[in-house]
Amino acid sequence: MSTQAPESMSAEERASLVRAHLAVTPRDDVLVATAPDWFGPVLFGGFVLAQAVAAATHAAPPGRRLHSLHAYFLRPVAGGEEVRYQNEVVRVGRTFSTTALRAEQNGKPVLTMTFSFTDDGDGDRDGYVYDLGAIGTGVPLPEDVEVGDGPPPWEAAGIGPSDPARDGTRESTHRMWFRVPAPLPDDPHLHTALMAYATDWTGVGGRPLHLEGDTQGMISLDHAAWFHRPANVNEWHFYDVQSLVNAGGRGLVRGVVRDREGRVVASMAQEMLLIPPA
Repeated sequence: MSTQAPESMSAEERASLVRAHLAVTPRDDVLVATAPDWFGPVLFGGFVLAQAVAAATHAAPPGRRLHSLHAYFLRPVAGGEEVRYQNEVVRVGRTFSTTALRAEQNGKPVLTMTFSFTDDGDGDRDGYVYDLGAIGTGVPLPEDVEVGDGPPPWEAAGIGPSDPARDGTRESTHRMWFRVPAPLPDDPHLHTALMAYATDWTGVGGRPLHLEGDTQGMISLDHAAWFHRPANVNEWHFYDVQSLVNAGGRGLVRGVVRDREGRVVASMAQEMLLIPPA
């Protein structure tokens, strides 16, 4: 692996580096990958999800795609070290296939995830197509706002939270456009892995009363994501995150990813541990 800092790389090099770290290698009865070190000593949870999806889809049933996952973060994943993944098929049905995944690092469990594969049915032609709402009015397009580098391999245009209501609550606590600017192979499992990565990119959206500062004191506990339509992450998508509740020292956020036409591509829900500053 290259030791060159990702921020000094071209978009193509950043995408190539990410793909290298998403590659899993069979070894005995497990799949092995290396956690990148550019996030620091602890790997960003979104990349953990992306790597887990890469392991989950390594032997995906023919003709089926990942449509949902439910994951628990058990321990921090150390950057720069090996992660071992093991899949266990739970059920293979005529329409859905369910599998459980366990991830370990240095002999300790770091993530557990269940996930499901399916093929898209014929509901689209039977009058059942429906998307709630749309991209909010007044949201600028990505070409109308400043675009900068996100974590590899992304670029993003931050929109910021919606204005507070009279009671101080906000309809949205984190909004952005995002895409991978470097061309990627036409591999639906790769694009799903990267979309899973993006669903954890919630900024400080889980701290609705304090939307300034960094993400310290916010620790992901679990994460559920649904992939409603196939997505090409080389295209711009809009992510809208809402903070639903903070109580008991935990917070729940939910998010919706839409394409430029406003169609819902993916959605997520995540609970996190909230630790107030000392």
